[in-house]
Amino acid sequence: MPHATVNGIRLYYEEHGEGEPLLWIGGLGANVLEIPYLVESYRRHHRFIVYDGRGCGRSDKPEGEYSIPMLADDAAALLDALGYDAAFVYGSSMGGMVAQELALRHPQRVRALALGCTTGGAVRGVPPSPETVQKMIRNQALTGDAALEAGWELGYSRAYIDANRQALLARARAAAVHAAPRESYMRQVLAAARHDTWDRLPELACPVLILHGSDDVMIPAGNAHLLKERIPHAELAILQGMGHGYNLEAQAQADAILLDFFRRARARAGDAASAVR
Repeated sequence: MPHATVNGIRLYYEEHGEGEPLLWIGGLGANVLEIPYLVESYRRHHRFIVYDGRGCGRSDKPEGEYSIPMLADDAAALLDALGYDAAFVYGSSMGGMVAQELALRHPQRVRALALGCTTGGAVRGVPPSPETVQKMIRNQALTGDAALEAGWELGYSRAYIDANRQALLARARAAAVHAAPRESYMRQVLAAARHDTWDRLPELACPVLILHGSDDVMIPAGNAHLLKERIPHAELAILQGMGHGYNLEAQAQADAILLDFFRRARARAGDAASAVR
């Protein structure tokens, strides 16, 4: 299994497909076994790089405090280890927080930035409802398939769950083999709670796309509008009727938006290079 040594730890990674590099940064506690549908889609257009973050999956799970800047530095070091000067970057949920920090701390490494269902920080962001928070807390006490199904209710519509239950179960059970231990999961929770890029978001100079489901209860869509206010040149795409799991439930629509965004960013960069010559 491929591992790269970055910042004193080993990160599990995979590379798929050919073309310009696209780095995926997953959310809280995520591992690459959760996203086979994204791998299959993006490998057709890019060299798609996926990895298990610090504390997750098949990567090392060191003790001590985690932070979003630390996780962003891990991502930059992974690009170094794999020999990429820069990449397109797509971060989802907590991964979107890491992606923001990556672009702010290492701007030369990010050709274009896609931020999915994420926030600039809890302090000035739009929080989930008290009811959603209570569901999230209760879900922590669940185990097995009950825990998996409870999580779906926060991300997908009931119609989608009912129509795709077996496929959802199969993928979730496979990913659960490498589920993050509670200790490192909580280190990520605390890192996300401290995330705050609000004052620095206007510094982002690369092309930015903000993508969010209109009915997201975990990170409400108001956060997408706040990100747009702080990054005036960013594009904003709201997927109507979708929740936190839009990248699966509305995959065809989301993929089309993302791939078109990266295509246009690549074309603009080529035009700029030609103008300089």
